[in-house]
Order: sequence, then C-alpha cells, then structure tokens
Amino acid sequence: MIDSKISQRWLDRADYDMDTAKAMLQTGRLIYAVFMCQQSREKCFKALLAYEDKEIVPIHNLRRLAEFAAVVHELDESTLMKLDFLSSFSINSRYKEDLQQLSKGITEPVVRDFIKFSEELIKWLCQKMK
Repeated sequence: MIDSKISQRWLDRADYDMDTAKAMLQTGRLIYAVFMCQQSREKCFKALLAYEDKEIVPIHNLRRLAEFAAVVHELDESTLMKLDFLSSFSINSRYKEDLQQLSKGITEPVVRDFIKFSEELIKWLCQKMK
C-alpha cells in the first residue's frame, strides 16, 4: 500500500535542502550549495520510491536511486553525467580535506546551473507522483 505521508516527508526534506542550497549560494558557500543539490535530489528519488511502495534503499548514488525508481531509462546522458557528478561530489565534500582542490571549478554560475538542474528534475519527479 502506498503511504503518501512517507513520500511527502521526503519531499518536504527535499524542498528544505533546495532552500538550503540557495542560502549557501547567497553566502558564498558553494561547496555546500552543490552538496545540498545532491541531498535534495536523493530525497526526491526516495520520495518516488516511497510513493511507489518500493524499498527505500540506504544509498546515496543518484544514478542507482534512479535505477531503483525505474526512471533511469527516461534520463538522457547529460542528466546521468550530472547525477554522477553530484553523487561523487557529495562524498568528496564530506571527506576531502583540501578545500581548494574540492572547490576547483565550482563557481557561482556552476552552482546556479546545478540548482536549476535540481529544481527541474525535482519538478519532473514530482509529476510522477500525481
């Protein structure tokens, strides 16, 4: 049986994480803005899993979550590459010690692109739950 309360809780947290990504962008915390984009995407995939009454697997890899949610075949290669980047970046942002190396290439326009990308995918995933 589908438990819409569980999927809604995941969506609420996804929204919170997107708001946090935007707040981190405004304060110049670009690494954490990208990290929160990944977190928001992860929670949205898990909301879809809950909506479809599937097991919410304790993983953080966005491509794998898209596979579990049976939507990976609907995503183009560019989207999959961005999902892979976000998955890898989220691990590095938590454990990599060299902030300069971690932030290399993470500019304000890049972060804005990831926020837009995340919002679009979240909107698409939410449409699947209607």
